[in-house]
Amino acid sequence: MRKRIGIYGATDETLALVPLLEANPEVEVPVIYDPDPAAARTRLVGLGPDLASQVEARLTDDLDKLAATPALYAVIDAGAEEAFARAAPDAAAAVQVVAPLTARLLWGYGASARDHKLELLQALHEVVESYNLTVDPDELFTRMLEIAVGVTGADRGSLMLLDRERRELTVRVAMGIEPELWSKIRVRLGEGIAGRAVEEGRPLHVRGKADRASFHVLRERLDVESALCVPLVHEGVVLGVLNVHHTTRPDAFSEDDFEFVQQLATLDAQIIARAQEHETLRSQAARYAAVREVRRILAGKSPLMERLGELCHLVARRAGRGIATVYLYDLDEDELRLAATSLAGGGFGGEYRIAMGEGIDGRAAAERRPTFLAGSDDALAYAALPLCAEERLMGLLSVQTGSEAPRGRTAEEGFQEIAAAAADAIFQSERETRMHTRATKVGAINEMGIRMLSGSDTAEVVRLATSSGAMILEADHAILRLQDEETGRYVIRSYFGSASGRDQERLFRLDKAVSVDLIKRRAPALVRDVPADPRLGPLEAGVRSLLASPLRREGRLVGSLVFYDKVAADSFYASAFNEDDFQIFAKFVTYVERAVANATFYSQARRHKSFDEDTGLPNTSYLTTRVDEELARAGGRRNAGFAVAVCRIENWSSLRDGSDPVHQRRVIQRTAEALRERVRGFDVVARTDEAEFVLLLPDAAEDAGERVSELARGVAEAVSADDALNEPERVALAFGYAVHPGDGTDAEALLAAARSPRIRMV
Repeated sequence: MRKRIGIYGATDETLALVPLLEANPEVEVPVIYDPDPAAARTRLVGLGPDLASQVEARLTDDLDKLAATPALYAVIDAGAEEAFARAAPDAAAAVQVVAPLTARLLWGYGASARDHKLELLQALHEVVESYNLTVDPDELFTRMLEIAVGVTGADRGSLMLLDRERRELTVRVAMGIEPELWSKIRVRLGEGIAGRAVEEGRPLHVRGKADRASFHVLRERLDVESALCVPLVHEGVVLGVLNVHHTTRPDAFSEDDFEFVQQLATLDAQIIARAQEHETLRSQAARYAAVREVRRILAGKSPLMERLGELCHLVARRAGRGIATVYLYDLDEDELRLAATSLAGGGFGGEYRIAMGEGIDGRAAAERRPTFLAGSDDALAYAALPLCAEERLMGLLSVQTGSEAPRGRTAEEGFQEIAAAAADAIFQSERETRMHTRATKVGAINEMGIRMLSGSDTAEVVRLATSSGAMILEADHAILRLQDEETGRYVIRSYFGSASGRDQERLFRLDKAVSVDLIKRRAPALVRDVPADPRLGPLEAGVRSLLASPLRREGRLVGSLVFYDKVAADSFYASAFNEDDFQIFAKFVTYVERAVANATFYSQARRHKSFDEDTGLPNTSYLTTRVDEELARAGGRRNAGFAVAVCRIENWSSLRDGSDPVHQRRVIQRTAEALRERVRGFDVVARTDEAEFVLLLPDAAEDAGERVSELARGVAEAVSADDALNEPERVALAFGYAVHPGDGTDAEALLAAARSPRIRMV
């Protein structure tokens, strides 16, 4: 396709350039703009009638027509009043804008141009002097090489640039060499003619084949009989080398040709320096724009994973239709977790993980050094970029380039800058998220702690401890055990979770082992990898991690609280609890311990209010309530009588004076046990005085005497059977009883009648 060149300003110079440009079969001039077409027509006379009519047909005073020309490649700016870039900034940003002399250099001279040496050098001077170098560098380099080959009559040539880090020359443009071979040609400094010219910094004129020993020729070139090789030096810095050679004639190049190529190389070096500077500035601007875009994306308000997904799409576009993936580093697991990708689709990508040192990505993350891989065409193929901030590894950005892959150090530096910006943003986001999450959880724990502390029912407190704790710490299961006062065993008092059937059996078996270990160690525990634990792993409970703590009351172990498996709302699988979770859990445990202690205190207080502390039997208050209930139940109905019996230790005064408190307590407790063992399940035995016990016997009105006599014999036998209890004085018991309604119709009357002894036992 021909290059379409527009002209801005129909001056004598640009009009004279039209026939020269159109003589080039690769160029056409479709439109010429001038604000004064009438004046421009008077300048067409010098072109001849035929060409003048053709050019006149293209004249226009409509700037939009020039700017909107389809497939416009470049604009020759000869405007005197206002530059094209100012008059049409949008159009100027999309095309090359060159001066007339530069256009003559690029598109006006033929391949040989032997008769235009001075004009060519003048044009090159203009390009050097140009402040805004907007010419495509590769097109300019190609034209410079064409000039060198055309003027000297060479067969072939190349313009090679120096890679300072690798200390080798690479082909930028070439003539007579297939483009697909350019990227494969590498010449180290000191090797061959070009390598020697650059290393020594002086031009070489080789007549005949190069001596292999003198020039360190690794592979003899049979297609080179003579060569001119001139270093491209700007301000004392070697940028590359300009090579031209002839395939058949050892004397193809004259000293005049050698001098011209040196002059050309001097100007070429200046142009290359300017072009490289311009390209660097343009690349930096693009990189800065990319970094700003990265920061804009990651500074958004959407969830971090969504922002990372948008980042991946941006990086994929910069990678030439490539693929970008972000992994976040899990410090607790010491592995990379896939967080976002530019790939289409979904699924369970969030669970893909890479161990440190595993593959290219894992190795780059472990070493915290970026890794770049080049393709066969020397373009960037793959990049593994650790995301590091504040000396911490935050994750890794993995980039696969596409069909339009970038190349060179500039591309690598651009991706590194993006990675640095992404790492900083992720670090800030993670820190803010952690602070917010911690503050939220601590606030929830404080709120729930106050609620638990206000509870007086132990069952309600332990239920809140498991349910609220599991939700705050995102646990899948929670189990709280408390010690049974009678058996001493640690019994499950509350479970929160979804396990049932055999799964629950396995979980409870694991919890038993955890509780036993807690009691032995007497310290909280964080187990990140339960299957790997030698004590817990064999139980195969399907649990990944746990938080566990013993529960204390007044310094004594009274239970255990264990949370199993951390499951976030956005995850299908359990993750491991971490140190942050452990610290928050420890704070929660302090609330649970205090709440359980409070509830236990209230429970004991209620019990002491109605029960005797020494024997555990109901006290007078409880008995009076039960007697009143029986009186209300009986009412005026027939056959609704009941009996009240009293058992007294008749010689309690002398026993108390002749024994110590321990012996006294044993007498009371053994008497109470004997009474409790010999009554029915619905009978009530109460301790109403220091040495007095009262029994409420519902439905015993008809056989009260017989029942009390049998009870007296059994209790007396049980007490007298304990010889130690009856030393130095035997225990004497007296029993009386009263029947409702015959002996009284209220509690006071019945108790007064029952306190009269009817049976004495020694």
